[in-house]
Amino acid sequence: MNKKANVLIVTPSLDSSENVSGISSMTNLLVKNHTSVNYIPFIQGKKDNEKRGIRWLIKQLYTPFRLMSILRRDPVSYVHFNIGFEPFSLYRDIIVYSILHIRHYPLVLHIHGGRFAQSLPENEILKKIICYFLEKASLIIVLNKAAKKFILEQYEFLTDKRIHVLPNAINSDNQDISAFKKEDNHKLNLLYLGRIDKNKGLSVILEVLSCLKKRNVDFTFHIGGVGPDTDWFVQECSRKIPHNYVYEGLVTGDRKQALLSKSHVFLLPSLFEGLPMALLESMNNWIVPIVTPVGSMPEVIQHGENGFLVKNAEDIVTVLNILSNDRERLYDMGENAKNTIRVHFSMSSYLEKLKVALSGL
Repeated sequence: MNKKANVLIVTPSLDSSENVSGISSMTNLLVKNHTSVNYIPFIQGKKDNEKRGIRWLIKQLYTPFRLMSILRRDPVSYVHFNIGFEPFSLYRDIIVYSILHIRHYPLVLHIHGGRFAQSLPENEILKKIICYFLEKASLIIVLNKAAKKFILEQYEFLTDKRIHVLPNAINSDNQDISAFKKEDNHKLNLLYLGRIDKNKGLSVILEVLSCLKKRNVDFTFHIGGVGPDTDWFVQECSRKIPHNYVYEGLVTGDRKQALLSKSHVFLLPSLFEGLPMALLESMNNWIVPIVTPVGSMPEVIQHGENGFLVKNAEDIVTVLNILSNDRERLYDMGENAKNTIRVHFSMSSYLEKLKVALSGL
């Protein structure tokens, strides 16, 4: 029997209850499902409830020694390095990345979106750091065709063969809950799920919900997640729609599934994205997504068929009025959303595509 290859996987976390992050969710799924290799996790990041104080700084200073201890203990075939192209992540991860490069490990750089996956930083130091990450990678994985096109256009030292498009995926098997959603033909259950950050379009959501309330649309807005802008967002919901929202807090496991099961529409008017796991999880549960056309979302959503691509609050209000008054269309689009996940974003398909990408190492 051939021994499984050891793969060092660098990730902010493998536990979504500690870190509300698409990277954490995706790497957790990968470790659980890609059983042909033996993943050795190296956690490089901050828990959501962790403060950047003295203890955190000491932990960062100890990071290189922790890494060297793992590398001495276990022979590693290659490194799967997961990162969001955000300023703090790039500054934080450069030391670990450099150590791995100096030690000549093949580096699979997996870019999970971020603002610099679709635009250039103004900061010259960040530009050089990004060039270093890309130049030293043996293989680069991005979430969508737009990110690949942008990177190839901006970094001329890269070749097409070094960059593979690999959209996120989820375990798509679950019970048929579509009939349950049809029981209540009156109230519209709206959902925000994920990291609570103003860059996710929270101000737009507040504008939309205030307009729905004025128009006497019967809705409940459910918020699941935590993040840097949680207090502000919940306070604004309490002020503007006091009787039409529920803050669910951090939801995982059965509580998360219960929230998904009763929701009809997923709202995410983000400023920038990779491919949100919350989008895929929502669609997998017969939920109609209303999202902005950023990142991978135009490659997932067929406007008017399995969701809606919108530009502003006015667009969202128009769509929600349509869905509130035409429940058959709402349910049909929910079915289309579910079928999109079944066909294109299953873990089995993901692992086959990953196998093809890794064959070039």
